[in-house]
Parts: sequence; C-alpha cells; structure tokens
Amino acid sequence: METKPNDTIDFKEICSSELLDYISFKSEYPKEAELAFAEFCRRFEKDLLQKAEIYCLRFGYNEIIALDVATCAFARIWKYPTFDAAKSKHKSIDKAILLWMYPIMYTQILKFEHAATCADPNEEEALEIITNLDSLVDKISDSDQIEDKKNLKRNLQILESAFVGLTEKHKIIYLTYKAYERVGKNIPRAVSKKLQETLDLVPVTIRIYKRDANKHVDNYLRENNARK
Repeated sequence: METKPNDTIDFKEICSSELLDYISFKSEYPKEAELAFAEFCRRFEKDLLQKAEIYCLRFGYNEIIALDVATCAFARIWKYPTFDAAKSKHKSIDKAILLWMYPIMYTQILKFEHAATCADPNEEEALEIITNLDSLVDKISDSDQIEDKKNLKRNLQILESAFVGLTEKHKIIYLTYKAYERVGKNIPRAVSKKLQETLDLVPVTIRIYKRDANKHVDNYLRENNARK
C-alpha cells in the first residue's frame, strides 16, 4: 500500500480491501486509518445491519440488539482487519469482504447469547494508563505474535530518545494518549480518571502536559529526520 498525506487521499474512491490496508496501519498512520475506517463503515453498515437483523431474529432479538451486534462487529474489524482477498473465490471484493464479515458478526451474536452483551465485560478494567513502550506495543498491536510485537517495538524505539528531557508525567500522558486517543474523540473517561488520580493532576493540567509532550516529541522527530 502506498501511503500519502491524508489530505491527498479520496477514501471514497479507493478499493474496500485497500481501506482495510489503511486500517491495519493504524499505529503508523492513525489519521489515515481513522478516515479509512469511517469510509469502510459507511460503505458496509447497511448490508451488515440487515444481515444482523436477520440473524438476530433467529435468536429472538430485536433491531436494537442487531445494531449493537453490528457495532461490535465493526469494532472487532477495527482491531483485527485481517481480510485476505487471496483466500476468497468471489470475484467482487466488496462481496468477498461481506462474506468475511458475516462470521465475525455472528460470533458477536453468540457472545450476546451467553453474556447479554457483545462487548468485552472486562474492557473497562483493561483500560490502564500506559507507562512504558512495552505497554504501548501491547495495547496498539493487532497481533498476538511475539515477532510482530518486536517489529512494532523496533519501529517505536525512537520514542525512548525523544522522551529525553521530559518528566515521567509527560511521558505517561504522551504514551496513554497514543494508546487510546482517536481522531475526533476523547480518550475513554475511565482512562482520563486514572490519569488524574495516578498523576495527581487536574484535567486542564493534563491537557497542557499533553500539548508540551507532543511538541517536544514532534520537534525531536523533525530534527532527527532532518539529520538523515
């Protein structure tokens, strides 16, 4: 996949499988991934919701639960955009993607049947603040493979040098926001609360620390690139 600045990409015009490629690079290109995911959801939400409603009827569930199930399916796809066109025999990429998505969505219905929710009941408890690079890699990695995580950590290793000159609080705030922040959205409220309690800072101060840390890291990365 050839990546470009997001202001030159018309995501409405690119192939659906390429949207998934952009999503899979969310750690390297978060803005592009968010825009690609938004277009992916827009492109497939109607078909996936219709199928969710059909499946849910078989379980005696209503349209509201079908919407929750479809939302959980998209959340799963955001985390694991593992579609492989080479494994599909369907000529239409969009149809092939839908056929790949249906089992994912069906799994969410089965989760609902057993837990009365398709969301992870331990999700909020897992929303910990991020204090080091290893924790960031674990949080943003889409793979459970050790080698994949090692490669991601190598790509992010430059951050350790970029952090020189920052306080520990700046570092924690920077890493935590990198792990949870999404374009146009705040970090989860539970994470924000943990930052305030752990660092003994009020929200406005956390925002200032975040701004200063981002500026410090961005300046370092810019100067480092200029030296190459």
